Amino acid sequence: MRTIPFTPQKDFLARLSNAGSIQALSELIWNGLDARSDVIEVELERNAMDGLEELRVIDKGTGIFYPRLDSLFGDLGDSWKKDKSRENGRAIHGKKGQGRLKAFALGKEVLWRSTYLEVDNTKKTYTIHGRDGELKASEPIIADEDKAVGTEVIVSSIVKSHGALLNQNAPSEIAKIFAPYLSQYHNVSIIYDGLTIDPSEHQICTKDIRLDPIQLSTGKTISVSISVIEWNIETKREIHLCDANGVSLHETDGLGRIRAPGFNFTAYIKSDYFIELDQEGKLLIKDMLPDVALVLDKSKQAVNKYFRRRLAERQSGIVERWKKEEIYPFEEKEKIDPIEEAERQVFDILAVNVESYLPSFDHSDKKTKQFTFKLIAQALKQNPESVQEIISGVLNLKKEDQEDLAELMKHTSLTSIISTAKTVSNRLNFLIGLENLLFDKESKDKLLERDQLHKILENEAWIFDEEFALSGSEKRLDEVLNIHLKKLGERADPVLREGEKEGRVDLMLSRVIQPRHDERDHLVIELKRPKQKINSEILNQIESYALAVAGDKRFQTAKTRWRFIAISNEMDEHARRKTRQRQRPKGLTFDDAEMNIEVWAFEWNEIIANARARLQFINQTLNFEANRETSKAYLKKAHTKFIPEIKEDSEEADA
Repeated sequence: MRTIPFTPQKDFLARLSNAGSIQALSELIWNGLDARSDVIEVELERNAMDGLEELRVIDKGTGIFYPRLDSLFGDLGDSWKKDKSRENGRAIHGKKGQGRLKAFALGKEVLWRSTYLEVDNTKKTYTIHGRDGELKASEPIIADEDKAVGTEVIVSSIVKSHGALLNQNAPSEIAKIFAPYLSQYHNVSIIYDGLTIDPSEHQICTKDIRLDPIQLSTGKTISVSISVIEWNIETKREIHLCDANGVSLHETDGLGRIRAPGFNFTAYIKSDYFIELDQEGKLLIKDMLPDVALVLDKSKQAVNKYFRRRLAERQSGIVERWKKEEIYPFEEKEKIDPIEEAERQVFDILAVNVESYLPSFDHSDKKTKQFTFKLIAQALKQNPESVQEIISGVLNLKKEDQEDLAELMKHTSLTSIISTAKTVSNRLNFLIGLENLLFDKESKDKLLERDQLHKILENEAWIFDEEFALSGSEKRLDEVLNIHLKKLGERADPVLREGEKEGRVDLMLSRVIQPRHDERDHLVIELKRPKQKINSEILNQIESYALAVAGDKRFQTAKTRWRFIAISNEMDEHARRKTRQRQRPKGLTFDDAEMNIEVWAFEWNEIIANARARLQFINQTLNFEANRETSKAYLKKAHTKFIPEIKEDSEEADA
């Protein structure tokens, strides 16, 4: 085996491995197309769990020319295609010499099997094996007579799920990337997992728009054209920055607001100016140059103008047809006040786009259409901002689910249904947000004052027990707790009372509905700063404090149950063993039946896991997926005054 001189830096390999699944695969397909192949086959081999076991990309191009192997793989940032714009009469895609290495974004091990023609037309074949930043090639041998020229890329040792490749929408996503190319070269075909990619299958129409020449800040004038493809499937609105031939160099959803209600489309902005920027690494939107911003702004204006015309074409006659079908949600009146007239106008704009937004809507029965339009009209009246979500959510319901919703609304309001779902989603977001605050290095270091965490948890007391709520208004209890506060020892960063007086435990909760009028059930939470482990000293302090509070003469005649809980990020081995005693629930460290006192100790990850488990049953039906972004948005909305300022992670900002 021959080692190819290939010494990438770790950060280079990290960037390659972070490439999206569809993006990485598209680079392998482009390599086959650039090698003159008319057919590219992508084969997915699944494992017993229906996950991705192995991926193969097979082309019938010219193969990888062995004598140029070192330069083809070793010279990163360079490429034989750099000074060429066409090959075999077709546009060339790759210009950086990195496309083949995108295979490592799909799996840790890559094997290239390539057959090529020597200068004397001798057919030879060999393999290249890549793993752990090392590439080795076998010596070429004479190929069998019936062996076709071309390259097969086999990706294995797959550690990521690559759900995007296994998703049923994967062929559509690939079709969007290669739509301009396949439309231009009709003899080229891409076969994905046995299915031939056909962009026209999902296209409603295509419009080519040529912009006036654009003068850049340098004085240079460039030519720009746009191809807008409308799809009959729901899709994210993406913008592809392409060369003049429509070969996609970069994709983004960052074009800004396009007013095209009800349309699913992809725009391809085409100019050879983007090739220059791509070679210089200046094509990323996050580092947008003023000249790129100018091109995008001109393009946005042209696309908006196009969709205004398309919208006008649709409106004619559709509203009248729905009135005849008796599904229009407004009554016929001789006189309409200005407010209702405005509501009808907005509804009409939405209504004429429903058929294209959801093609299946036109095939629904009359009752379903009436219910849908009535729901949209009601949303317009009460909360116009929510209409888009209602259309995409409710209209996509199966018929039986729509009937279930209609039946449910006979016994409760839509507001109550939404409120319940919102409560669950908010709580799931809070759990992720709390994890980030407590355990992310930067936020943990900045969350020094327990006053921040204390204030957040005052409004999120459900995390400990849904039946308890903050009881700060109970003055007598507050006084007793603070009288005995010294039992907890020195508090390095005390929570302050009103008037800046030190004292007060962190959270004091009481059961919302007490068992009986003369009984009380209290929950006292002692928060420890993230760096303070729970140890035997802290447990002894809390037990002493609990006994002092429960034994106070003001509570001796009351039937009161006390639970004291100490919480921190970690606990030492002694404390952990005390929380795992035989014949006691996990976390219980002290139990005095006579005084009705319990002392518990938990790490934050246990509290969060228990809270998440309580929400799991409802969320199995709700199917809400909380993530870092949604949790961050919730924390900023609900607790913006109390969360520390954290600068964006560089990798997250690039995502």
